[in-house]
Amino acid sequence: MKKAFVLLSVLSIMVFITACGTKSPDAPFEQGSEQYTFFKTLSDSLGYTYLNPEKATALITTKDFSVWTFDIMPGLYARFSRFQSDPGKIPADQMKSLLTQGAEGEAQKKLLLVKAEKAGVSASDSTVNEQLEKYYASRGGEEAFIKLVEQQGFTIDFVKADIRDQMTVQSFLDKELEPKMAINDEDLQAAYGNDKTATVQHILFMTQGKSDEEKAEIRKKAEEVLARAKANEDFGALAKEFSEDPGSKDKGGLYEDFGRGRMVKSFEDASFTLPIGSISDLVDTVYGVHIIKVIERKKETRPFDEIKEELRGQIEQTKRRDVFEGYLEEIKEESNYQEHFEIFG
Repeated sequence: MKKAFVLLSVLSIMVFITACGTKSPDAPFEQGSEQYTFFKTLSDSLGYTYLNPEKATALITTKDFSVWTFDIMPGLYARFSRFQSDPGKIPADQMKSLLTQGAEGEAQKKLLLVKAEKAGVSASDSTVNEQLEKYYASRGGEEAFIKLVEQQGFTIDFVKADIRDQMTVQSFLDKELEPKMAINDEDLQAAYGNDKTATVQHILFMTQGKSDEEKAEIRKKAEEVLARAKANEDFGALAKEFSEDPGSKDKGGLYEDFGRGRMVKSFEDASFTLPIGSISDLVDTVYGVHIIKVIERKKETRPFDEIKEELRGQIEQTKRRDVFEGYLEEIKEESNYQEHFEIFG
């Protein structure tokens, strides 16, 4: 079965909504509405000036489109409306993280839609309707699904348009990148001889959504912790104290027996190439700065013929990640992609 390169969809989180264009969009809320009042309080009283409901600010710009705060704010309201009576209780880091992730996800989708349009690729009505029927079935029927959508502040027409965008992106990627996915017997034999899994401990310092100034301070702190780790301080204790990865922090930063294709490339490369027992220098990923200690690696023990097809799937997963990430960086450069997250202060 062919695996998707990406499947980003508003249906998975029911949060973010954007529009394409380089000009600032219209304000998403009417003056006096609950949404307007909510963001006016955040902007004027709590210091979130970039969430002024009367003035859009560009979060990401390209030569073809921009992603604006106005584009993301309806989704933020859907997520944080429970704080309507006391917006001061909203975690600032969570607000910035959602803004960053929403802007990055939508910019990625728009970049690919621009390329798809130029290539003459689009999803058919029948394909969109078929996918929509699957969503209906998974949510207890059409009526229940529409109710869920409306509870999140969206419309079924928006969902249909989002499905069309996602399926257009998928069709384009299949056409554009699938030829680069060929796997031969040499690839399989090489993979069989490689280490199968790695076990590491790591410490993550989050930089996503931070300004350049904040990133510099975070990196300085990471360097200090790295020096302590390389001076043989207890790595697990350092992870529990400093790591911002909720999935491993309380376990001393431990990730056990993960295979290739499971982590982002730079993290995986360090985990599978550094000597066992060694500690990496700082490793950068989209999430932040990592310090990685390699604990163990294991090789495959089953016969080659028994796991040949399993290996093929693992190689395909890794290739899809690497090919897609490389292509995304290429089109970002072509489009003069620029992030403006320094507005978060």
